[in-house]
Amino acid sequence: MDFVYQKQAEKGKQCQDCQSFTPKPENAAAGTCFGKDVVAEGGCMFFKKKEEQQ
Repeated sequence: MDFVYQKQAEKGKQCQDCQSFTPKPENAAAGTCFGKDVVAEGGCMFFKKKEEQQ
């Protein structure tokens, strides 16, 4: 199976909304996901929404 990643994803399904995304301290518009460099507005087929913190 091929990994599908895109640099622009639909709102609500972007990397920044995924529980696997870790933003970079020096640039919140970029980050990592499982060791791969990604952008906050990107997305992939393994998206899993962050759980709401109460």
